[in-house]
Amino acid sequence: MDRGAQSDSPKEDVKVDDEKVEYAKGSVCGYCSYCKFCKLCEKDCPCETSASKPNCKMCKYCKYCNLCSAVCDTICQPGGILDKVSAAIVGALPSHDPDEINKDIDSVKEYIDRKDEL
Repeated sequence: MDRGAQSDSPKEDVKVDDEKVEYAKGSVCGYCSYCKFCKLCEKDCPCETSASKPNCKMCKYCKYCNLCSAVCDTICQPGGILDKVSAAIVGALPSHDPDEINKDIDSVKEYIDRKDEL
């Protein structure tokens, strides 16, 4: 094997836009996407709802911004271990269809109503 034929060019650093990186589906880290809102908390809250500030009702969510710095900015990175593991756990949980469950219950409703008589 000719080692001289291998590429000697330096590896290119690929720039990744942090805004476009997503958390795994079902990950608890997905809630970190709401941390962008916290910048508004620092600037606009508390406030009173008015024509110039119609979104003051959102200030009640600012209390969760401490989680952003404590969790999201440290251990909950897209593609990180917590992101992947929590998504895997959520993905392993059984899913259910409420309509199917209600249909099944309705199909035995007569039995349920009569069971006290039996």
